[in-house]
Amino acid sequence: MAYCVRCGVKLVQGSTVCPLCKTEVQAPKEIIGEPGVPLFPEDPLQSPIAHPLLDKNRKGIIELVVAFMVITVISLIITGFALGNSFSPWLPIICVVLGGSYILVAIFVKPSYTYIASWYVGITIALLLSIDLLSNVMLWPYYAIASVTLYWLIAVLPWWVPKRKRKWGFGVAALAIAVFLIVLDALGGNDLTWSLLIALPTYGVVLFSLAFILLRMRFGKPTITDLVLSVILSACWGVVAGDFFYLRMVASPRLLTWSSSVFIVGLALFLFLTLNVTLRRVRNYFNNRLV
Repeated sequence: MAYCVRCGVKLVQGSTVCPLCKTEVQAPKEIIGEPGVPLFPEDPLQSPIAHPLLDKNRKGIIELVVAFMVITVISLIITGFALGNSFSPWLPIICVVLGGSYILVAIFVKPSYTYIASWYVGITIALLLSIDLLSNVMLWPYYAIASVTLYWLIAVLPWWVPKRKRKWGFGVAALAIAVFLIVLDALGGNDLTWSLLIALPTYGVVLFSLAFILLRMRFGKPTITDLVLSVILSACWGVVAGDFFYLRMVASPRLLTWSSSVFIVGLALFLFLTLNVTLRRVRNYFNNRLV
């Protein structure tokens, strides 16, 4: 085995230059040997060392998971035959198969957040539907399925689309939240009063407040403190809006009730952020600097 004369790094067989310092290797072919797998591949994603398809450890995990699933399914079937009509093994069998699928997906699917998260969402929805169909409970899984679907639309879809079109993904996520609020109200058997008169207007206020943060990030240079305080301010406006629209729905003569203190905090944060931005621009103007 040869070593680089300049940096001393160990060279793999067939190396003609050092992979670290790019120094040409001056050694007989008997010492260099035939070309092999590089120690420092230029593309780690395509390297068989960085991403082995089925190495020994993965094969062992697959065999263990499959063996556990087969043994459990056989045991449940035998138990179902032994107990007769008093025990149905189908729901436990489906839970075992889908539960083992979570592990197998992490092994076989492309190692990407969007791919793995999408598979997990699909398996979770299948599990919820199976519980719903086999246990004759026809309501609560729909809440869970709607929540899991909302997670995919918010946390996965924007990162699935190309970066240049990601704003459309965030737009779909924002719309999905509004639809989710209406679906929750509909599943509760109501006449959409809560969603149309309280939830959606409150959500609109929060979106309007967050839009100012995005504009500030797009056309300015806010500090971390500014961003954190702006998010807290948006939360304050959302709380105040929820109280305000609820009082309007019940036709209360009061403007605000329990959210009055939150409104004072939000107003103080708004004045602080406004003065901070204004004073910073004035100071930069007199110092002949651009924001």
